[in-house]
This record gives sequence, structure tokens and C-alpha cells, in this order.
Amino acid sequence: MKSFRAHRLSGSELLALEEVAAPMPAPGQVLIAVAAAGVHLADFAAVAGERSPRPAVPFTPGLEVAGTVAALGEGVTGLKRGQRVAAFVAWGGLAEQVVTAAELCVALPDGLADAQAASLPVAYGGAILALREKAGLAAGETVLVMGAGGFTGLAAIETAKQLGARTIAVAGGEARLALASDYGADHIIDASSGVLGDAVRAVTGDKGVDVIFDPVGGDAFDAAMGAAAIGARFVSAGFAAGRVPRVNLAALFARDMYLVAANVPLTVQSHGARARAALEDAVAWAAAGKTHPRIAVKFPLAQARQAFDYVKQRRGNGAVVVTM
Repeated sequence: MKSFRAHRLSGSELLALEEVAAPMPAPGQVLIAVAAAGVHLADFAAVAGERSPRPAVPFTPGLEVAGTVAALGEGVTGLKRGQRVAAFVAWGGLAEQVVTAAELCVALPDGLADAQAASLPVAYGGAILALREKAGLAAGETVLVMGAGGFTGLAAIETAKQLGARTIAVAGGEARLALASDYGADHIIDASSGVLGDAVRAVTGDKGVDVIFDPVGGDAFDAAMGAAAIGARFVSAGFAAGRVPRVNLAALFARDMYLVAANVPLTVQSHGARARAALEDAVAWAAAGKTHPRIAVKFPLAQARQAFDYVKQRRGNGAVVVTM
């Protein structure tokens, strides 16, 4: 089979399409014939050697796939050969076949296309894990979504709405602000319009927000701190800005805040049942038209390096998908 992989973790330019032996499912695993796989900044960081823990080499990126069950490992029940599934994978998704734990697979309805299904685990499943499981977001609460015009932010807006929350979206530029509005944000704030905390308090009756979802880091993290209500939960979901912020413990203490990390791959690895439940909801919502996973661009496997170049630009407002 063909696999897109690197033998050294020092940049995506070292990724190459290679012919390798097909993997075999161990007990409790399934082999998936991949139809489509998502590409994220996490993949880019892993290939650059900037993600901890560092994956072993040779390394094939890809944390999410959609495809068809090709083989079942010993003891697997509830799935069958030929069944279409979406799945979290522990890397390896950018290949014609990949193995993953059976508990991380969710059956797909006929009406959900492979590319859309492949975009669900990390963004939408990850948003459910972050907001519902990590932050305990409840109906009636208010959540501030940073980077709301990017795919992760859009997924967080729609997830928060499905959980019954009020959403305030922060993004830069008219196009991204309009997209956040289209995806259901109750209020939108231009990131360059002034002091974020003041803008948020103006729409929350001076209270601030109950939950902050931040996949951006950098200056966005610092700005969002001023928007928190007393007892708020701050979810750090990534560093798309390219800078890891310094945590101001005094600011956390002053608002009696909770700071939690939403590292999707590690959460999936540690809490498989919760990850599956999140993915089941993500698939069900998308199939019912309650959420709208947006595809920014698709590349064939032979051009997967272009997918990494696109992700590196950090300008996409939808999923980056590689098809087989």
C-alpha cells in the first residue's frame, strides 16, 4: 500500500509517498481502507518535531479518517467488513490503509460523504470533548470562541450551539466574521476592534463569559483572559498563532478561574469511550444537518505535501482533506 511518511522529524518537505506493507489489526483493532483523511496543524507540528511526545519514525501523519472496514482483529464486535466508518487514529491516517482501535470507530450513514466524515473527529469530536467533557459547558452558559473564522473555531461554535450555549465569536477580517455569523454565533467581535474584555462585557451585562475556547494561543490567549467571568473555565485547544502564551497565574487567581488543556490526540488515547461518544454525536449532528463541516480544499494522496503547505499558511476556513 502507499503511505505518506517521513524518516526524520524536521519538516514536511521530508514527507514522501512510499510503498509499504499493509498493517494487520491486533486484537481489539480494525483495519480501515482509507477513503479520506484530515490534515491539521497538529500533523504539521508532529512532522516538524515540535509535538510532545514525539512520534516514532518512520512517521505517517493523520489523526482522522473515513473509509471502509477491511479486516477485524480478534474480539472485535459491533463492526463488520465493508462497513463505512469515521475514526480517530493514533497517527497513520495519510495512507491507503490504517489500523485503529475498534472503539474509536463510528458507523457512517449513507448520506454523509467521505470527505465530510473525515473532517469530523478532530474538529467536531475534539470540540465536544473540550467543551462538554473538559469544560462542562451547560445549556444557558456563554462561551467565547477565539479564532472563530477557522475550521476549529467554526466547529466549536456549532458544538456550543448544540449544547445549548450562547456564543460570542472572535475573528479577524470581514470574511471570517461573516462566516462565524453564518455558523450561528450570537455575537461577533472583530479581533482588531479594541480591548476584547471591554467588548465582551458590553454584551454580557458586565459579567464576562463562562467558558473560553482558544485554539489560537499567543496574543489571543492574553486578550481572552480579560473576558472571563468569575469561576470561568479557560480551554486551551492549540497554538495556531505559533506562540505558546505565558500563563498569568495572578489573572487566573483574581477570577477564580480554571485552566484546562484540550489535547485531542492524548484525550483520545486516554479516554477512548468518551472519544467514541463524542464522535458518535459529531456524526449524528452532521448527518441530521445540525452541523455543517466545511471543506476548504481537497488534495489526492500523491499531492499530500500541498495539503501541509496549505495548513502551514493558517488561512484556511474549513477542513483540509486528503483523498485516496
